[in-house]
Amino acid sequence: MINILKTKFLLLMRRPGSYITITIVTCIFTYIMGIGQEAKQPVAVHSELDEVTTEQVINKLEKMMNYEITIYNKSEATKQVKSGQVDVAIFLQEKNYDLLVSIDFMNATLLQNELNMIYSDMLQQSAIINAFPEEKQGEIANVIAQSKTSPIFTIQYTNFENEEGFKWDGKLHSLLGFTLFMVIYTVANGVNHIVMERRNGIWNRLTVSSIHKWEVYVANLTYTFLLGYLQIVLVFSIFYFGVDVDFYGGFANSLIAVIPYLLCVVAICIFVASVTNTPGKFNAIMVVIAVPFAMLGGAYWPLEIVTSKVILALSYISPITYGLEILKGVTINGSTFAQLFQPLSLLLFMTVVFMGIGINVLERKD
Repeated sequence: MINILKTKFLLLMRRPGSYITITIVTCIFTYIMGIGQEAKQPVAVHSELDEVTTEQVINKLEKMMNYEITIYNKSEATKQVKSGQVDVAIFLQEKNYDLLVSIDFMNATLLQNELNMIYSDMLQQSAIINAFPEEKQGEIANVIAQSKTSPIFTIQYTNFENEEGFKWDGKLHSLLGFTLFMVIYTVANGVNHIVMERRNGIWNRLTVSSIHKWEVYVANLTYTFLLGYLQIVLVFSIFYFGVDVDFYGGFANSLIAVIPYLLCVVAICIFVASVTNTPGKFNAIMVVIAVPFAMLGGAYWPLEIVTSKVILALSYISPITYGLEILKGVTINGSTFAQLFQPLSLLLFMTVVFMGIGINVLERKD
């Protein structure tokens, strides 16, 4: 069995083109659909405040929204909006602010609310400091600054209605969805070797040799599984360590949670291989079922926004539905594996059914 595995990996090292191509395509699609679309909103700012206060206001704005803020003088900031280079200009003053927005800027109310919060906090802090004698104002300012960095207590807001609600992270969803989708092709390439070996007579030579038949099956299935698993680990690691995609503390758990999904995909590929006679037919069927699996399973868009009952009903036949549910559960939702028992058990059930049927059909053909 070990020798078969070594041979498989040696053949992969000789011709790694398709494996590398699928990995690169996965990364490109994930970046374009998830991270590449989240461009920062350019904002022009003119400030009459001191340098320290201006920096504080800008930092708060950048934390609240995805803004790319540039400092201009007053005339230049106005010119930026009039020429259409930016959609909004903010004029920061000591006790208030002014906004100059274009007709295409849809977040004016949201930006105004953010600035109201910032100025309310600044005026409140200024009022507290001015309430003390001048000789103590510096000390009070230091105390306020220290209280913001290390507060005595924190307030946490919870909402009964939204605790189980839909949580959305475009970057993470794009990464998980496209990775689960593209790994189907990687696993299919691995199983395709079984179809070719059966057609060329290599499979029969192995099964009648001194190697046990179960060893031949286990070696091929292990190779196919490792092929897909290594690709998922590589893609996840690239975006976790290189692009700083937030896994919400569940990066290690996601590498474990993806195993049942991969086993299910391997089983489906074995089933398809058992009912096809040629590599061409096998590849054609895998292409036909992979794309609907991705569309129905929510790889392109979250199922939470789908309103069609027919599409939602059909989504239950796609393993990507359960794979995404598990991966989003251990990451963005912070669920335990016990809480994800239902999708885990469904994937394992599908694995047993498809693997059992596939191997039985292969044995009957032999």
